[in-house]
Amino acid sequence: MAFFHRVNAMSRQAELMNWLDIGRVSNPDGGKDILLARNERGARIDWRTGEVWLMNPKVAEPFADFLAVERWLTMRDMPAADKPAAAAPAPEEPEAAPEPGPVRDTLPAFQQKVDACLAKAEGGQELLETKQAFEAGSEPYLEASTELSKTALELEVSPAMVATFHISAFAALAETAGADKLERVAASLHAAARQIRASVTA
Repeated sequence: MAFFHRVNAMSRQAELMNWLDIGRVSNPDGGKDILLARNERGARIDWRTGEVWLMNPKVAEPFADFLAVERWLTMRDMPAADKPAAAAPAPEEPEAAPEPGPVRDTLPAFQQKVDACLAKAEGGQELLETKQAFEAGSEPYLEASTELSKTALELEVSPAMVATFHISAFAALAETAGADKLERVAASLHAAARQIRASVTA
């Protein structure tokens, strides 16, 4: 289960978001933390906990994962004038009513892009085979995976982001015991779909 260790999951998540592994640095409590960079940004993954520390810009508190880092950077870099504009499309909802048709039509293509993102990650073939095996062998996982992709497609979230949610769900396997493992992993995908909706409507 070393492949699913949280630190490894964070490394794969970072890779999907175009963070580059640039080396290691000693942790005060022993061991080596992973250093990453993207453009002028710098980050560090704690080797013990898998927490992500943003170093440039420097942030005093750790982030749970790179999804949280991306949200923080997006909110920080977004011009103040743009933030209220997100609520503007609300009155146009009647026009959005026909969208379920196109979403269903393009869902398979979107899911193929998610699979492609998984395949590009470190250990990608194993990740992809794990996802496909779960979807084939567990109706709750297939349902949760489909809901997550539909939500992401509807709210224009990238396939790479959806792939990171699957990786995080796989990482949770290492900390889950009992016969209901797949149900719990499926529940984490349902939670990811709710998280996407909450972040867009916030």
